[in-house]
Amino acid sequence: MTMTRLERWVGYAFVAELLLILVLGSIGAWQLGDRTLQVSSVLGGIAWCALIFVTLAPPASSRSSWKGTLQFVACWLIFPLFKAIRDVFITHTADAALLALDRHLWGGLSLPEHLLGWERPWLSELLSGGYFLFYFVVLLPAIAFSVRHRSREAATFFFGLTSMYLVGFAGYMLVPAGGPYIAFPETFPYPVHGGAMTALLAGVVKAGITGMDVFPSLHSGIGVYVLGFFALGGYRRIALLLAPIILALVVATLYLRYHYGIDVLCGIALATVVLTLVQRYCKEGQA
Repeated sequence: MTMTRLERWVGYAFVAELLLILVLGSIGAWQLGDRTLQVSSVLGGIAWCALIFVTLAPPASSRSSWKGTLQFVACWLIFPLFKAIRDVFITHTADAALLALDRHLWGGLSLPEHLLGWERPWLSELLSGGYFLFYFVVLLPAIAFSVRHRSREAATFFFGLTSMYLVGFAGYMLVPAGGPYIAFPETFPYPVHGGAMTALLAGVVKAGITGMDVFPSLHSGIGVYVLGFFALGGYRRIALLLAPIILALVVATLYLRYHYGIDVLCGIALATVVLTLVQRYCKEGQA
């Protein structure tokens, strides 16, 4: 299968996956009577309709060049509906299995348990800042490549980003888990001791947490993907600027007790595979 054909099938699969999340999440939102999630349902539905319109367009048409942008927009608008799915349809989580596996991998203690002794207010502030910057790490490139939506480079970036979300969202559905601080508050006190940045992040996470968005860690995976995309694409200055942010982000997912070590490992592994596919996609386009 050529990479161009693979990109097309990734697009079809993503449309189908988002539709499943949209339908289940919308049912849940209306059962819960949650106005915020109902708004997400309506806006997500509009974005999904726009996405299917461009996904089914001929590859060479002008509207098909907006596919990557609409994949990203629909994805972010539909994502909050995972909370409705968790509250209405999920009766058991995989947290106990993930914690047990993580303890097996890291010598009897999970990776976030190993970091409990690291807690310092200054470190909490630093790592909370790194975690918070994730939103800019993914948003700014998405906006920049949306402006250049007709370019091959933009198509390549969004192919990789959509692949990350496609596999990541499948993981959320198949292995629903809330994370260490939600599932085991007696072991992982939350929030960590810090200052204004730590408190701000805790509020942001509380507003956006879905309760089933842990495995794999897309914060770690997408952060590594964006860093790798710019590093391999020749944007060395951007990559050097991103490197310490992504390092802080990856450590923060564990230090702040949002993820198990296995989540982070799988997120990074996913990014590595996707970057390999992106390189092949790029070379096929140049050929």
